[in-house]
Amino acid sequence: MQIKNFAKILLNCSSHADSVAISGHKSPDYDCLCSSIAMQEILKQNGINADILLEKPLDETFDELVRDIPYITETDKVYEVVISVDVPEKNMLPAIAQAKREGALHTFCIDHHQEKEKYMDYMQVLNGESSACEVIFRTFEPYFKLNKKLASIFYLGIYADTGGFIYSNTHSSTFTVLSKLLTQDITADELVSRAFQSVSPNSFEMTKRAMNSVKFYHNGEIAVSVLRQNDFKETNAPYGDSKAIVGYLQRIKGVKVAISIFEPDNKGDFHVSLRTGCPNVDVSKIANKFNGGGHVRASGLKLVGDYDKALNALLNQTKSVLEDKND
Repeated sequence: MQIKNFAKILLNCSSHADSVAISGHKSPDYDCLCSSIAMQEILKQNGINADILLEKPLDETFDELVRDIPYITETDKVYEVVISVDVPEKNMLPAIAQAKREGALHTFCIDHHQEKEKYMDYMQVLNGESSACEVIFRTFEPYFKLNKKLASIFYLGIYADTGGFIYSNTHSSTFTVLSKLLTQDITADELVSRAFQSVSPNSFEMTKRAMNSVKFYHNGEIAVSVLRQNDFKETNAPYGDSKAIVGYLQRIKGVKVAISIFEPDNKGDFHVSLRTGCPNVDVSKIANKFNGGGHVRASGLKLVGDYDKALNALLNQTKSVLEDKND
C-alpha cells in the first residue's frame, strides 16, 4: 500500500506531538537500524526530536556508525507518535515498542515486505523494494537535505538488504537512489569493509562450526546449517554475525533452498533464515506456513520446541514448495 501524502501526514502529526518514537523489529539488522537512524535524522531536520527504541543493547556485530547511536531500551515515557520501520507485522515489534504503540495518538509503518496486517494507522508499504531505507528515501526525499551522514546510513542499509546489490530486490530505482547518495562523496568501500568484511576470530570459529554442521536433503537441493546455544556460548560470538552464514549455503552448486537455524538465547527457541537463488522458488511460502515472512528470495521465521520435530516440519514444507515448483 502506498499512501499519497504519507510524508506530509507523518511530519504534520509529529510536529504537533510532544513526543515521537521510532522502532524497528526484534533482532534488528542493518536495514532496520539504518532506516531508524535515517528517519530520526529526517525528523530532526524538520525540527522534530524522536527517540529510537530497541529491545536490548547492540553488540559489536554492528559498525560504530550504527552501534554508537543514542537509543532507549527502557522508559516510562508516553509517546504521542510511534513510527515503525522495516516491521511487516505487529508481533515483530520489540516489547517496548508494542507498549508505546498502544498508547499513541498516531501510529505509522514504513516497510518493504509483503503487508500482512494493518497494525498502524498509516501504512506506507512498498512491497518488493530493496529495503526500508530505499522506501524512506523515496517517500521523504522532498523533505530532507541529503548530507554525508545520511548518505552513509542509507547506503549501508540498502547494501545489506540487497546482499551487495545482487539480490532480486535490487531494481533500477535502487541504483537511482545510490547515484544520489554517491554525490555526497561517501567512502562506500570503507563503509562496506568496516561493516561487512571484517570478521573476528570468535565469529570465524562460529562460522566453522556452522559449516561443519551442514547437511543436505532432497537430492542436495536443500542445505541446512545449525548453531545451538552451546555454539554461541563456547565461541562467545554475537548472534548478528551468524546471519551471514545462509549466504554461504546459497552459493553451493545444486542448492535451491538454503536454511540456517540458530538457537541464540533460549533453549528450543529457533530462529530460521531462508534464501534461494532460483527464480521460480518462493521461500516466503515456507516462512508464511510458520507465521514468518519476508521476500520471495529471502525470508525468516521462528520455531519453538524439539529441534528434530522443528527441522522435520521445516524440511517437509520446503520439499513441498520445491515439488510444486517442479510440477
